[in-house]
Amino acid sequence: MKNNKLWSLLVFALMLSFNSCVEDDGIDQDSDCPQLSFTQDGKVLFADFEELNNLEVYEWFVNDELVETENLQDQRDNKLDLSTYNPGTYNVCIKAETPDCPNGAEFCKEIVIEDENNESCPNLAYSREGDYLIADFEGIDTLGFYAWQVTGEPLDNESIIENEGLDFQGDNKFLLTNLQPGTYTICLISESTTCTQAEPFCKEIVVENTNNETCPDLSFIVEGTLMFANFSGIDQLGVYTWYVNGQLVETEDLQNQDRDNMLDLDSYNPGTYTVCIKAETTDCPNGTEFCVEVVIPEPQSIDCSVFDVINYKDTIAIATALSITDIDPNSIIWTIDGTAITPITPRVARLQDHVNQSGTYEICYKAVSQTCGTLEKCITIDYQG
Repeated sequence: MKNNKLWSLLVFALMLSFNSCVEDDGIDQDSDCPQLSFTQDGKVLFADFEELNNLEVYEWFVNDELVETENLQDQRDNKLDLSTYNPGTYNVCIKAETPDCPNGAEFCKEIVIEDENNESCPNLAYSREGDYLIADFEGIDTLGFYAWQVTGEPLDNESIIENEGLDFQGDNKFLLTNLQPGTYTICLISESTTCTQAEPFCKEIVVENTNNETCPDLSFIVEGTLMFANFSGIDQLGVYTWYVNGQLVETEDLQNQDRDNMLDLDSYNPGTYTVCIKAETTDCPNGTEFCVEVVIPEPQSIDCSVFDVINYKDTIAIATALSITDIDPNSIIWTIDGTAITPITPRVARLQDHVNQSGTYEICYKAVSQTCGTLEKCITIDYQG
């Protein structure tokens, strides 16, 4: 009996000792760790926890990558700026270790960076009609700039870029007949101050061999009421024609001395006109065309500030005086480096008609207006020949 009592006392003592150990192990080992946290204001995160000013060092992590260390000795700012990060979702954490918290503490949040610029970006799109790709997305009439981007093996890994939009007075079309037969990736791209990351619209386009037809790539510049044909190979194209609203109005023939590659709508009433140039050649028996919608505005009061000279492709200078209607044509003087020249028309001068070597030239246009007096503007052109 005495042995049994002794054994019972030993068991009871062991149970007390075990219970005491369990209670000690239940103490919160993280109670001495700093309770970290941060707040968000737009794309900037601010550390704002209670022990911030007593914590010597803590660190910022983005997607588990250390991006910044905040040290009390370095005049830290206790913030993380995410304004340079691309739109997306990021896991952002602040972490710290102290002598009382050797295993470390952390606080994490999912931070979403919105794409603010894309709010005003249109959804680019185009469709194919025969030999043309036609841009036909909503908002096309308000977009200052977009472009066709063409890549593919037939281009030897190079790209073709054709600018469109209000700033370039484009026709919203891309002509496929100028491409060699093959498969291309053709995209619409856009970038502007209000739309820096528009989503490109791309398609695989197959260009087939149609009797080896090769058509000239026609184009012209619109300056007020003046259309000026300006495309590669114009001096080798024997004949092409101007149309206004589908009606033939002028034929440009290399055999005629009065060919000026221009069409002036100055005599047309205010309104919107579809102006086209068309051509057929032996290599292009089905013909090709280039069209632009041209708006002739209602007459306005004279604004002397619109007097200007514009350089096109380092070869053509056009004087713009769109609302200065009382300029005396006999007063107009063009000069190149101070030497008077004879322009193509009173408002258009072509540098290559007057210089024969590359270099920098100053072109000046001077005229007299009854309302504005003597007007003069000069531009400098780096001519490549």
